[in-house]
Amino acid sequence: MSLVTRRRAIYTGLAGHFAGDELLAVLCLWEDRYAEKPPFALNEFLAEVAQASGQRLERAKLYRELVGALTGPLSALLPDPAPQLHAWRQQQGMRAPEPAVHGQARHSFGLLSQMLFTTLGSEQSERLRRFAAGNLGGMQVDDGTGLRLRAWLLQGDEQGLLGLAPEQLRKLLNLLYIGLCEFLGPVAADRLLSQSVQQVEQLQPAYGVRQLL
Repeated sequence: MSLVTRRRAIYTGLAGHFAGDELLAVLCLWEDRYAEKPPFALNEFLAEVAQASGQRLERAKLYRELVGALTGPLSALLPDPAPQLHAWRQQQGMRAPEPAVHGQARHSFGLLSQMLFTTLGSEQSERLRRFAAGNLGGMQVDDGTGLRLRAWLLQGDEQGLLGLAPEQLRKLLNLLYIGLCEFLGPVAADRLLSQSVQQVEQLQPAYGVRQLL
Protein backbone atom coordinates (compact mmCIF):
# COMPACT_ATOMS: atom_id res chain seq x y z
CA MET A 1 0.00 0.00 0.00
CA SER A 2 1.41 3.39 -1.00
CA LEU A 3 2.06 6.21 1.45
CA VAL A 4 -0.72 8.27 -0.18
CA THR A 5 -3.26 5.49 0.37
CA ARG A 6 -2.13 4.90 3.96
CA ARG A 7 -2.33 8.63 4.67
CA ARG A 8 -5.85 8.78 3.22
CA ALA A 9 -6.88 5.83 5.37
CA ILE A 10 -5.44 7.26 8.58
CA TYR A 11 -6.99 10.65 7.78
CA THR A 12 -10.36 9.01 7.17
CA GLY A 13 -10.23 7.15 10.47
CA LEU A 14 -9.09 10.18 12.45
CA ALA A 15 -11.62 12.57 10.89
CA GLY A 16 -14.44 11.13 12.98
CA HIS A 17 -12.62 12.01 16.22
CA PHE A 18 -10.63 15.15 15.47
CA ALA A 19 -11.12 18.28 13.41
CA GLY A 20 -9.26 21.33 12.15
CA ASP A 21 -5.72 21.95 13.36
CA GLU A 22 -5.94 19.14 15.92
CA LEU A 23 -6.72 16.63 13.17
CA LEU A 24 -3.76 17.85 11.09
CA ALA A 25 -1.47 17.77 14.12
CA VAL A 26 -2.37 14.14 14.85
CA LEU A 27 -1.96 13.22 11.19
CA CYS A 28 1.41 14.97 11.16
CA LEU A 29 2.47 12.85 14.14
CA TRP A 30 1.50 9.68 12.28
CA GLU A 31 3.33 10.74 9.10
CA ASP A 32 6.52 11.71 10.94
CA ARG A 33 6.80 8.76 13.33
CA TYR A 34 4.57 5.90 12.25
CA ALA A 35 3.99 6.03 8.47
CA GLU A 36 6.78 3.55 7.78
CA LYS A 37 6.10 1.28 10.74
CA PRO A 38 4.09 -1.97 10.49
CA PRO A 39 0.32 -1.91 11.15
CA PHE A 40 0.64 -3.21 14.72
CA ALA A 41 2.33 0.10 15.60
CA LEU A 42 -1.13 1.70 15.47
CA ASN A 43 -1.55 0.89 19.17
CA GLU A 44 1.66 2.76 19.96
CA PHE A 45 0.47 5.67 17.81
CA LEU A 46 -2.88 5.86 19.58
CA ALA A 47 -1.21 5.67 22.98
CA GLU A 48 0.88 8.71 22.08
CA VAL A 49 -2.17 10.53 20.71
CA ALA A 50 -4.14 9.78 23.89
CA GLN A 51 -1.31 11.08 26.04
CA ALA A 52 -0.96 14.29 24.04
CA SER A 53 -4.67 14.93 23.51
CA GLY A 54 -6.66 16.89 26.02
CA GLN A 55 -9.88 15.05 25.19
CA ARG A 56 -11.12 11.63 26.17
CA LEU A 57 -10.17 9.28 23.37
CA GLU A 58 -12.17 6.17 22.49
CA ARG A 59 -9.05 4.21 21.58
CA ALA A 60 -10.70 0.86 20.89
CA LYS A 61 -13.27 2.40 18.57
CA LEU A 62 -10.67 4.56 16.80
CA TYR A 63 -8.38 1.56 16.38
CA ARG A 64 -11.15 -0.43 14.70
CA GLU A 65 -11.97 2.48 12.42
CA LEU A 66 -8.34 2.96 11.42
CA VAL A 67 -7.92 -0.74 10.68
CA GLY A 68 -11.19 -0.70 8.74
CA ALA A 69 -10.02 2.25 6.66
CA LEU A 70 -6.65 0.60 5.98
CA THR A 71 -8.23 -2.68 4.86
CA GLY A 72 -11.41 -1.34 3.24
CA PRO A 73 -12.10 -0.17 -0.31
CA LEU A 74 -10.32 2.91 -1.69
CA SER A 75 -13.68 4.40 -2.63
CA ALA A 76 -14.53 4.76 1.07
CA LEU A 77 -11.48 6.94 1.82
CA LEU A 78 -11.43 10.71 2.03
CA PRO A 79 -9.27 12.59 -0.53
CA ASP A 80 -5.55 12.84 0.19
CA PRO A 81 -5.05 15.66 2.75
CA ALA A 82 -1.47 16.31 1.57
CA PRO A 83 -2.16 19.96 0.52
CA GLN A 84 -3.78 20.85 3.86
CA LEU A 85 -1.05 19.02 5.77
CA HIS A 86 1.69 20.82 3.82
CA ALA A 87 0.08 24.20 4.48
CA TRP A 88 -0.28 23.37 8.19
CA ARG A 89 3.38 22.36 8.40
CA GLN A 90 4.42 25.65 6.83
CA GLN A 91 2.31 27.59 9.33
CA GLN A 92 3.99 25.69 12.16
CA GLY A 93 7.46 26.18 10.66
CA MET A 94 7.83 22.42 10.16
CA ARG A 95 9.46 20.52 7.32
CA ALA A 96 7.91 17.54 5.59
CA PRO A 97 9.42 14.19 6.62
CA GLU A 98 12.18 12.79 4.48
CA PRO A 99 11.03 10.08 2.04
CA ALA A 100 11.75 6.63 3.46
CA VAL A 101 13.57 5.70 0.26
CA HIS A 102 16.32 8.19 1.09
CA GLY A 103 17.17 6.36 4.30
CA GLN A 104 17.04 3.04 2.47
CA ALA A 105 19.40 4.39 -0.20
CA ARG A 106 21.85 5.57 2.47
CA HIS A 107 21.76 2.15 4.09
CA SER A 108 22.57 0.46 0.77
CA PHE A 109 25.32 2.99 0.08
CA GLY A 110 26.78 2.35 3.53
CA LEU A 111 26.88 -1.38 2.86
CA LEU A 112 28.51 -0.91 -0.53
CA SER A 113 31.11 1.62 0.61
CA GLN A 114 32.02 -0.54 3.61
CA MET A 115 32.41 -3.53 1.31
CA LEU A 116 34.72 -1.51 -0.94
CA PHE A 117 36.84 -0.21 1.94
CA THR A 118 37.11 -3.62 3.57
CA THR A 119 38.16 -5.35 0.35
CA LEU A 120 40.75 -2.68 -0.36
CA GLY A 121 42.45 -3.08 2.99
CA SER A 122 43.35 -0.37 5.48
CA GLU A 123 46.19 1.29 3.53
CA GLN A 124 44.45 1.62 0.18
CA SER A 125 41.08 2.46 1.69
CA GLU A 126 42.74 5.28 3.64
CA ARG A 127 44.19 6.63 0.39
CA LEU A 128 40.77 6.42 -1.26
CA ARG A 129 39.10 8.21 1.65
CA ARG A 130 41.66 11.03 1.51
CA PHE A 131 41.25 11.31 -2.25
CA ALA A 132 37.46 11.63 -1.97
CA ALA A 133 37.70 14.09 0.93
CA GLY A 134 39.94 16.32 -1.16
CA ASN A 135 37.63 16.29 -4.17
CA LEU A 136 34.19 16.94 -2.70
CA GLY A 137 33.82 20.19 -4.63
CA GLY A 138 32.35 18.36 -7.60
CA MET A 139 29.40 17.19 -5.53
CA GLN A 140 28.10 20.77 -5.24
CA VAL A 141 26.90 20.45 -1.65
CA ASP A 142 26.64 23.19 0.95
CA ASP A 143 29.47 23.81 3.42
CA GLY A 144 27.78 21.98 6.28
CA THR A 145 27.16 18.86 4.20
CA GLY A 146 30.73 19.03 2.91
CA LEU A 147 32.10 19.09 6.44
CA ARG A 148 29.95 16.13 7.45
CA LEU A 149 31.09 14.16 4.41
CA ARG A 150 34.72 14.87 5.23
CA ALA A 151 34.08 13.62 8.77
CA TRP A 152 32.53 10.44 7.32
CA LEU A 153 35.45 9.87 4.98
CA LEU A 154 38.30 10.75 7.31
CA GLN A 155 36.92 9.83 10.73
CA GLY A 156 34.26 7.24 9.95
CA ASP A 157 31.50 9.45 11.40
CA GLU A 158 28.29 7.65 10.38
CA GLN A 159 26.28 10.87 10.81
CA GLY A 160 28.07 12.30 7.79
CA LEU A 161 25.67 10.68 5.34
CA LEU A 162 22.50 11.98 7.02
CA GLY A 163 20.30 14.04 4.74
CA LEU A 164 21.86 12.80 1.50
CA ALA A 165 19.41 11.91 -1.26
CA PRO A 166 20.01 9.08 -3.77
CA GLU A 167 21.34 11.47 -6.43
CA GLN A 168 23.99 12.82 -4.02
CA LEU A 169 24.92 9.27 -3.03
CA ARG A 170 25.43 8.43 -6.71
CA LYS A 171 27.81 11.38 -7.04
CA LEU A 172 29.71 10.27 -3.95
CA LEU A 173 29.98 6.72 -5.24
CA ASN A 174 31.20 8.05 -8.58
CA LEU A 175 33.86 10.04 -6.74
CA LEU A 176 35.02 6.88 -4.98
CA TYR A 177 35.03 5.05 -8.31
CA ILE A 178 37.23 7.75 -9.85
CA GLY A 179 39.65 7.27 -6.98
CA LEU A 180 39.60 3.50 -7.48
CA CYS A 181 40.42 3.95 -11.17
CA GLU A 182 43.32 6.25 -10.30
CA PHE A 183 44.81 3.87 -7.73
CA LEU A 184 43.98 0.47 -9.25
CA GLY A 185 43.32 1.16 -12.92
CA PRO A 186 39.90 0.97 -14.61
CA VAL A 187 39.84 -2.82 -15.11
CA ALA A 188 40.60 -3.63 -11.47
CA ALA A 189 38.28 -0.84 -10.30
CA ASP A 190 35.40 -2.24 -12.33
CA ARG A 191 36.08 -5.73 -11.01
CA LEU A 192 36.16 -4.55 -7.39
CA LEU A 193 32.98 -2.49 -7.73
CA SER A 194 31.12 -5.33 -9.47
CA GLN A 195 32.22 -7.81 -6.81
CA SER A 196 31.14 -5.48 -4.00
CA VAL A 197 27.75 -4.84 -5.62
CA GLN A 198 27.12 -8.59 -5.90
CA GLN A 199 28.04 -9.10 -2.24
CA VAL A 200 25.66 -6.35 -1.12
CA GLU A 201 22.87 -7.77 -3.29
CA GLN A 202 23.14 -11.03 -1.36
CA LEU A 203 22.07 -9.05 1.73
CA GLN A 204 18.88 -8.01 -0.11
CA PRO A 205 18.68 -4.38 1.09
CA ALA A 206 15.37 -2.56 0.60
CA TYR A 207 16.97 -0.14 -1.87
CA GLY A 208 18.54 -1.93 -4.84
CA VAL A 209 22.24 -1.12 -4.75
CA ARG A 210 22.46 -0.99 -8.55
CA GLN A 211 20.26 2.11 -8.45
CA LEU A 212 23.28 3.92 -7.01
CA LEU A 213 25.48 3.13 -10.02
